[in-house]
Amino acid sequence: MKRPILLLMLFSLFAILLLPTDACAQPDYLRLHIIANSDTLIDQSVKLGVRDAVREYTSQLMSQCKDADEAWELLKTHESALLDAARSAAAQYGFDEPVALEMGVFPFPDRLYGDEHVPAGEYRAVRITLGKGAGRNWWCVVYPSLCLPSDADLSQPVEFYSSICRWALRLREVLFGRF
Repeated sequence: MKRPILLLMLFSLFAILLLPTDACAQPDYLRLHIIANSDTLIDQSVKLGVRDAVREYTSQLMSQCKDADEAWELLKTHESALLDAARSAAAQYGFDEPVALEMGVFPFPDRLYGDEHVPAGEYRAVRITLGKGAGRNWWCVVYPSLCLPSDADLSQPVEFYSSICRWALRLREVLFGRF
């Protein structure tokens, strides 16, 4: 009875060793994060107006990108135009406070976009802060577009990952180090 269990364990260990490292890769997301000046109805409306303007600009800008790295480089080269779009949208609402944009890697919580789960973690993102940045924030995934389920660009390949594969890769790392 012990022999079949031992064989199963050895086979499982061998399968984990042969598992390609990228087989369980998490999709590479680019995020958009907008922080409102305050929680007043007016400031929240400004935030949503800025959101719409920036999403429209980024979706057109990145429509032909083949991967997240290409989209990120494109966003970086158009950083000032993104800021102009955000400022212009805010001004349309009569918002005369500062509008700041920063690009970098920021922590994000777990989110569910339709059926797509985006786990908590550090992601490359465009962060726009309106005024004091003391209000509720809004965020989404701009590449691949997951801002709203109906907004998803089906021409962009989204790579999903397996939790079992990720677990197996972590186990292999613990047992044998990085390959």
